[in-house]
Amino acid sequence: MVSSAAVDDLDKEKPHQFFLLGMPIVIWFDGKPADGVGKFESKKNRKSKKVDRVGGEWRAFVDECSHRKVPLSEGRVEDDGSLLCSYHGWRFNGDGNVIDVPQVDEDEMAKIRANPKSNCNKFPAQLIDGILWVWADNGKDASLEAALTAPPVIPRPPGAEELVKELPWNWRELPYSHDYFIENVVDPAHVTISHHGIVGDRYDDQSLQVEVVDSLSKTGFSILAHTNMNEKPTTTTFTAPSSVDISAPFGDGGCSQLQLYVSPSRPGFCNHIGRQVIVKDSSGVLPQFLKQFAVPMPRWLQHLVSSVFLNQDGLFLHKQERHLASTGQYSTMKPGCEEKSDFSKLVCATSTDLGVMNFRKWMSVMAGGHIPYKYGDLTVPPTSNDVVYDVWNAHTKNCKTCLDALKNLKKARFAAFATSAFVGLARPFGVVKSIVSSIVLAAVGLLMNKVMGLFFKYETSHADNN
Repeated sequence: MVSSAAVDDLDKEKPHQFFLLGMPIVIWFDGKPADGVGKFESKKNRKSKKVDRVGGEWRAFVDECSHRKVPLSEGRVEDDGSLLCSYHGWRFNGDGNVIDVPQVDEDEMAKIRANPKSNCNKFPAQLIDGILWVWADNGKDASLEAALTAPPVIPRPPGAEELVKELPWNWRELPYSHDYFIENVVDPAHVTISHHGIVGDRYDDQSLQVEVVDSLSKTGFSILAHTNMNEKPTTTTFTAPSSVDISAPFGDGGCSQLQLYVSPSRPGFCNHIGRQVIVKDSSGVLPQFLKQFAVPMPRWLQHLVSSVFLNQDGLFLHKQERHLASTGQYSTMKPGCEEKSDFSKLVCATSTDLGVMNFRKWMSVMAGGHIPYKYGDLTVPPTSNDVVYDVWNAHTKNCKTCLDALKNLKKARFAAFATSAFVGLARPFGVVKSIVSSIVLAAVGLLMNKVMGLFFKYETSHADNN
């Protein structure tokens, strides 16, 4: 099972396209409106514009209609809990069975239903703690295999409920592959350098000692990092094939935990879902380095500011992977690629790279040396800074939380500019006060405009990060 989506931020009214192992998949919710009768009819007939769907499940299909193979993610979720293909109107239930073809009579409909080709390819899926886990196979034994395979869910640190603060899930498609994501997060040496100004300072003492706690095996490994930044060593645990737990204890029983999940989406990209869990110690006081992460803020703003952190090393990983693949030095795109190179001989590793080298050894020995993409072009895409900085396609377009916030900010920006113009022209507070008020309102509108731009793109530069 692999993590595919944090569903609390998805719109239940629409199907959503994601990628998994090179396959386009459609994720959708088959519940019915809480205040309706659940009929297949125009949504214009609804009593209320705001509708909450209940009583259903999140589903994952191959993103193609069984009729003519067009994407179901361009379709609709109807009020009877069916997924409608917007090309010819074929409708499917949550089990992937076709339930209606509007152009044919009952006799032909019965024949279509009896044809196995009419069903959508449904993946086994289960929802755990807000994350939809998908079994990336839909063969005859897929349901049994999925039921026998526990998702690598990261356990929460121990602590009384009132001392635990779980931050919302952050998620997006990142412009580098699954293995480069894990290589990065099991590398404690990069943190205070790459994330200067957010986590530590690149000009402070960077002394670091790394030791292996749990030796490399098929199921993963653990390392312990001793730094001058934390009062106690940090444990990083990789659980194969797709989760990393970074736990930093502090004080008397306190802990900061990063829960990180990743799945291969398509060549050169991966789906990342992560959050921070903070357990306060007996004093209830957070260390200084954690206070900035615990500041209360709306979920959409947390999604926005995550770009600041992710893009700081995103450009390195994006270009590293594409450079190594294009020059033939190293690749995990398809079988046989990694056999032509030895990562340990390729790089100049140090004692602090134990996590990186353990993971690359796991990738080579335990995982067959490549990511098992199902189909598609296995060529690594070209390097592009714009792809790294692209927030809209990586996250916003699929996040209802952010889309709703963007819509509200647009309204607020219009109100600010309109009020600024009115006050500047009508001058209801006298000349001086009206002009000052008009300028302040215009500045608020411009600030909103800048914030809105972060839903689309966020650029970063280490040369300018002083």
